[in-house]
Amino acid sequence: MSSSVWPYDTFLEPEPPLYDKSIGSITCFVASPFEPNKRWDDLFNLIQAVTKEVGKSMGVVVKCFRADHIASPGIIHPEIWKALRTADFIICDVSGHNGNVMLELGVAAAWRRKEHVIILRDKNDEKQHLFDINPARHLEYEISFSGMQKLMSDLGKAVAKVLASIPFQTSPRRSVVLPFSTSLTDGKDAPELYTEDFTHRRMLSDCLEFGAPLSYRYSWMSLGDLRLSRVHIKAEMKMTLDMPAHDPFMGVMVRGQHYFANKGHLIFVRQDGAVYLTLIEDESGKYHDEPLGKIADFDMRLFASFDITMNGDILKIKVNNFDVSKKLTELPYVFSTGRVIFIAGYCRVGIRNIVVKEL
Repeated sequence: MSSSVWPYDTFLEPEPPLYDKSIGSITCFVASPFEPNKRWDDLFNLIQAVTKEVGKSMGVVVKCFRADHIASPGIIHPEIWKALRTADFIICDVSGHNGNVMLELGVAAAWRRKEHVIILRDKNDEKQHLFDINPARHLEYEISFSGMQKLMSDLGKAVAKVLASIPFQTSPRRSVVLPFSTSLTDGKDAPELYTEDFTHRRMLSDCLEFGAPLSYRYSWMSLGDLRLSRVHIKAEMKMTLDMPAHDPFMGVMVRGQHYFANKGHLIFVRQDGAVYLTLIEDESGKYHDEPLGKIADFDMRLFASFDITMNGDILKIKVNNFDVSKKLTELPYVFSTGRVIFIAGYCRVGIRNIVVKEL
């Protein structure tokens, strides 16, 4: 890592790999003053509590940290620039126009999408609004009991929107012509099937293997960037590698907004043959996994046939000999359109004989 105090020197270095990224881990860098300690420690604790709760509702762990939490034997500046570059999202409190915070916000504005930067400001701050940062996500609060309650609510909604936008932001997807079909049994990959750079991907003799067992956030594959409403999907999937300490699953998401289970309609099966449907309950991201039934004599290491249809009226689910249908009017919340996403939960999955048709 560069030892320079200038952020541009850090930016010129190759982007560092993801260290300490546990399954479903998201990092948040908080830029704020440190003194008076009680004032800013209380705010940090509030941010930490809100992000933890929102992350928990989405099935991920959100880790918050400030510059004074960075343990570095040398110059701390490069560590701060690295944090601004690699954290999944950033929260900056511009109250009082603290010089360090404003510099860190400026660096973040140059490097990061505005959707991944949340700006906080004390409503009663004597300093005026800054015109240049208004386009970014901006929340005002009052230091009172009711003001802190409102901040918790507003910040929770803003963090949920940030998490919903990760990680659909990087490499462009290949264009896809429908109907789409590929066997993946002849040693030929299908570039229309998109995986993140961090996702394991290789051709086996009878399938395409993908997944990131140690990082759920990268353990998925989408059919390009297509957003479909009425769709019919067929695919054969099997588990090729699992994590012993976790309960692996594999499945297909329709109308997916994101790889998070509560950002699409996910049909998945676990090792014991239990089939589930993720039911989104409202716009806030609240959800639960509804058990649909169980496949007899199921072996997750053998190919299972998924046959999923979602049209304007019904969601038809078939996995091997298990068959069930759900009227869309019976579901508490339905996305109108979205991606086709194949999920490898805490495992690697081999996939083949994919067919996707728009209805």
